Amino acid sequence: MTFPPRKILLNPGPATTTEGVKAAMLVSDICPREAEFAAVVAGIRRDLLAVAGADPATHTAILVAGPGTAAMEAALGSLVPPAGRVLILDNGAYGERAGAIAAALGVPARIWRCAWTARPAAAEFAAQLAGGEPCTHAFWVHHETTTGLLNPLEEFGAVCRAWGVTSIVDAMSSFAGRPLHLGTTPVDVLISSANKCLEGQPGISFVLARRAALAASAGVARSVALNLHTHERSQATGQFPFTPPVPVVYALAAALRETLAETVPVRAARYRQCYEVMLAGLEAQGFVPLLPRELHSGLLTAFLTPDWPGFSFSGLHDHLYARGITLYPGKLPGTDTFRVANLGALTPEDLRTFLAAVQDYLDGL
Repeated sequence: MTFPPRKILLNPGPATTTEGVKAAMLVSDICPREAEFAAVVAGIRRDLLAVAGADPATHTAILVAGPGTAAMEAALGSLVPPAGRVLILDNGAYGERAGAIAAALGVPARIWRCAWTARPAAAEFAAQLAGGEPCTHAFWVHHETTTGLLNPLEEFGAVCRAWGVTSIVDAMSSFAGRPLHLGTTPVDVLISSANKCLEGQPGISFVLARRAALAASAGVARSVALNLHTHERSQATGQFPFTPPVPVVYALAAALRETLAETVPVRAARYRQCYEVMLAGLEAQGFVPLLPRELHSGLLTAFLTPDWPGFSFSGLHDHLYARGITLYPGKLPGTDTFRVANLGALTPEDLRTFLAAVQDYLDGL
């Protein structure tokens, strides 16, 4: 099998994938109602729980056809009852998006807006739950790829448990990129996507939930197509309630096999090595990170766009793109930045290739 030239994607998903994941999509046409396909779905749900360190007796994995935002909408729309309220932390574009989803669906919400370059402490989180209108649920983004900031996971989850609040965490760009054990981590619901640190293809997202949290929200769903309860009942028999993107499902199955073979700790270490090579190299070239190092996720880093004569992000982007490397623009309002992700099927050598191409662009100025 001949594959097209490999690209180095430094955007936070879709990420660079292996040839094994690409090859998995070349399957015979199949009706997704067949038992053969149902076995693939069952294997994916099992493997997702294994990656998450979750017990199938206490947790379930629910697949959603669509981007990560579809899983976010399914969770918020299916779990927060009309008599409840969700506290949403907005310290980045994806926390902001959760607020927009809640408003569109009529989900009762209280928005906690923070600076997009700040990470609140657990005490501040607890103060938000203690003050204002009572909340039954809380939502936050673990890895805000707006800036590369990592919000607390265990600490915020412990606060939610102390207050009897159901936690919903967007782990879109951190799941499988950082060690996680839902058996001990005090998080009730976790949302992610196939095409980030799992190194699969876009088109499938998923929700990992404690069975008790899902059962407590029966009858709440505000959508037909994005009803978590409908999906859970259907997938218990290996079926999607609606037509799934079949080749992408096979790609996810392959990506999960590769993830479990590599192991999450080893993958996280590989990502960390890529981050350290990239950060040291760009700083040596004069680029300045947006955030202090203690706030970095190690999965994506935002840099201030320099005002050097002749430099432009678009010029750098086009120079890199012509060499098979994709760079991402910034997303922080009022501040000119660009972002470098180091997740996906990348190696430290890929980041050295990137740095050499950046230096070539700078020399050309």
